Amino acid sequence: MIWQAFLARAAEIPDRPAVLWDGGRLSYGEMVATVRARAMPLPEAGDQGAARVLLTQAEPLELLLNLLACWSRGLVPVILREGRTAESIADLCRFLHPAARMDGAAVTRIGPQVGEAPPRSLGPRDEALVICTSGSTAAPKLVALPAEAITRNAAEISARLGLQPQDRVAVPTPLTYMYGLMGGAMSALWAGASVRLFGPAAPPTEIQAALRSEDLTVLQGPPSFLRLFLAYWNGQPFDGVRLVTTGGEQMSQDLPRQLNAAFPACRLEYLYGMTEAGPRISHRRIDPDAFVEGNVGHPFAHLDWRIAPVDTPGLPAGTGRLLIRGPTVFLGYICADGGYEGLDAEGYFHSTDLVRADADGTLHYVARLDRLFKSGGKLVNPAEVEAVLLSHSAVAEARCIRQAHPLLGFVPVAEVVLRDGSSSVVADLREHCRAALESHARPRQIEVRSDFPIAPSGKQAISPH
Repeated sequence: MIWQAFLARAAEIPDRPAVLWDGGRLSYGEMVATVRARAMPLPEAGDQGAARVLLTQAEPLELLLNLLACWSRGLVPVILREGRTAESIADLCRFLHPAARMDGAAVTRIGPQVGEAPPRSLGPRDEALVICTSGSTAAPKLVALPAEAITRNAAEISARLGLQPQDRVAVPTPLTYMYGLMGGAMSALWAGASVRLFGPAAPPTEIQAALRSEDLTVLQGPPSFLRLFLAYWNGQPFDGVRLVTTGGEQMSQDLPRQLNAAFPACRLEYLYGMTEAGPRISHRRIDPDAFVEGNVGHPFAHLDWRIAPVDTPGLPAGTGRLLIRGPTVFLGYICADGGYEGLDAEGYFHSTDLVRADADGTLHYVARLDRLFKSGGKLVNPAEVEAVLLSHSAVAEARCIRQAHPLLGFVPVAEVVLRDGSSSVVADLREHCRAALESHARPRQIEVRSDFPIAPSGKQAISPH
């Protein structure tokens, strides 16, 4: 289903650039040939259902080619975030039962041979992609998305953004995140546009130079990236960019006008959603002179949604938990027994976003129900950080909270209480976190305390930063 749609698009425009990177390019026709060659060592899916393949290469071009290679065989790619240890990958294999692993163009068979049947075509409700997201517990969750979540959202996003075949879309967001993968690369390819990929460590000045020298017309990135981008801006406007699309986290009140100064000829579009929604839920065009913080627009028509009341004091009237269901909502989180969980009996996903709605159906994001927050557009799970700190032999107690940051929005900071007899080991704890956490989740500051004070509620409190 996904591969067939890409083939149909490539047949219409075989010579048009599909993907661009620093020093290279592939046309749509060349990309099809490259993907087919890369898929040859992969096992056949046959009719056995979801045959999964672990993708351990986070470099964007390699990841994109490997995704398409899996889909061309009817296989299910499992996107692993950077920084995965051999032990964590082994743990995943025990319940995902992957057929193979891809690292760049190298394919390693893991499971038994699956037969010699021709590649199957993924049906609309077949599992088509597994991707990690942080949950409300210490362990990241594996989100399983159906094929129609990929195709329908790619079509919906490209239509809402008005992407055109002549566009060249700059995608600096990592493709290991659904915002980069779907909000950038897949929606651009669906429109027949060219995708300009950047490495995960590309500096803003490199992206700015590419916008000018390569005639890029669209820039995609979360608000934290755009703030960093503007911090390195030399004041010369980017007149060739017609569209800036953002999402993945809240926008500050001043950002739209700052973007309007840097991109005077552009339209500014905001997409709101979450990985479990495949990933888009709603869309809005932003007027820099009439920006309303928290307004995330109207939900897409193919989604059913409602707001469930919550027992949380201090929220604006009408605020509740957003529930959604529909063809682009995930199948569920993958369980250790191979099944799915995460949808109620009516098929609704109970998100952790607290929202309210106007009479016309416009959604306003208010807060999260859990402790998760975003740093530089990437989700940080404080419970995961705390679990890593507590796994160190010197740590008796640990707390992680968010601290405001002018460019990244928020960053994680931590406090620890050491076990009796342990000396101050901040440098050791930093190295411990470096080995176990992705860079955005590592505490920017670790403070050693003698104990945690008791708040009036009777719970332990964390000192403010």
